[in-house]
Amino acid sequence: MKAAVIGAGNVGKAVFHDLQHVRMISELTLIGRDIDKVRAEVMDARDAAVLRGENGPRLFYGGYSAAEGSDLLICTAGAAKLKGERMSVLRENTVITEEIFTEISRYNRDPIVICATNPLDVIVMKILRTTGWDPRRVIGSGTLLESGRLIRYLSELLDLSDRSVRVSVVGEHGPTAVALLSSVRIMGMTLDEYFRSVTASRAGFDRDRLTEAFKKEAYRIFLGKGYTSTGVSAAVCRIAGAIASDSREVFPVSSELQGEYGLSGVAVSVPSVIGKSGIEEITEAVMNAEEREAFLASAETVRQAAASVGII
Repeated sequence: MKAAVIGAGNVGKAVFHDLQHVRMISELTLIGRDIDKVRAEVMDARDAAVLRGENGPRLFYGGYSAAEGSDLLICTAGAAKLKGERMSVLRENTVITEEIFTEISRYNRDPIVICATNPLDVIVMKILRTTGWDPRRVIGSGTLLESGRLIRYLSELLDLSDRSVRVSVVGEHGPTAVALLSSVRIMGMTLDEYFRSVTASRAGFDRDRLTEAFKKEAYRIFLGKGYTSTGVSAAVCRIAGAIASDSREVFPVSSELQGEYGLSGVAVSVPSVIGKSGIEEITEAVMNAEEREAFLASAETVRQAAASVGII
């Protein structure tokens, strides 16, 4: 599989290096406007590959034309967030996205796109409007990262391995994301069942506090290091790995819905089966009435943001 990373900022560089360890990727190209910068990044990576003695992908660099014929495009390009707020770069990044994909579409007819540019859901929609590509092949990394953060938070709270906790976050990749706490499973038990089994009560369990804690995690990381990159890259590489290996894994990722959940023409994250064709199925997540109402409100937030920049 031939893959290209568009953008050589903090996220782009992290994704470029992590993708070198994803099986089935044979060629990997770093795309950027500053050719000297992307050349240096690739030369550095080539040196590291020799010293590690790895048989990884062949590494290339260049402008947009270097992405020609790519099976997989990963978009990370965009302006830096202001104070960690995704919507602060809404107008600027929709313009940047249109410029990039107007050019990229000259060299690629039907790639799979994984988008990590913020505000992510709106940018997924902008890519589709610019290219006219199949909506099941334009995928936002979405709430896969939020789901991972919530699993980590829960596992630390409960002093359990994160492999014992299963939960999904849906909706906007942003502050209105919805944690499906009603469907959390810990060794087959719901949260309430697990708390009762170990404490005979619900002492110490506050759903609202739990939701707020994981939502603020990205902001805390941003305040500490000035950006987020490692977790985003891990999410992108999980999706890329599922596509490259055709593993048909289920991840909560962003795509423009086509009637699922009663929504059309708006991109939000929902559990989706990922395989060699991109999104191969969209599954209907189980939600209680409160969660569904919050999910629909989250989708409306994305719709209004898209409308504000003329996408809808």
